Amino acid sequence: MKPCAGLVGDLNAVSLKAEELTDAIMAAIDAYEQGECHLMTGVITTMQLFMTAPHKAKAIIFRLQALGLMIETDEITSWIRSDGSRVGPTNVQKALVSAAAEHPLSFIDGDILFEKESFLRRVLELAEPQGHIMN
Repeated sequence: MKPCAGLVGDLNAVSLKAEELTDAIMAAIDAYEQGECHLMTGVITTMQLFMTAPHKAKAIIFRLQALGLMIETDEITSWIRSDGSRVGPTNVQKALVSAAAEHPLSFIDGDILFEKESFLRRVLELAEPQGHIMN
């Protein structure tokens, strides 16, 4: 069953910091490095999040899924700025996580995702002041 559009408002109402998404990513990496299988890593991480703050956990999970889909579909490697310079995903990791923590989720084609263009613009805005843009 696809999530309803009303869930998007609930998810966007939860205030998150980039560090909270980073902590969830690191928890998943730690579980994997401790020998958990790939599928169990997500289950363990999700259970840990839900035990401490269920609403925040749900927002983190949906945001990480939306970010993962953006990365999986190779959206971030196709950016070309107006001056012709490229942005490499390894150079904008902090900006990606920061944008994923704060950018509103949208209900698009039956899924909860980041609207591509506005999300990518936000990542570039966050990355540029930090000197992460490659020429």
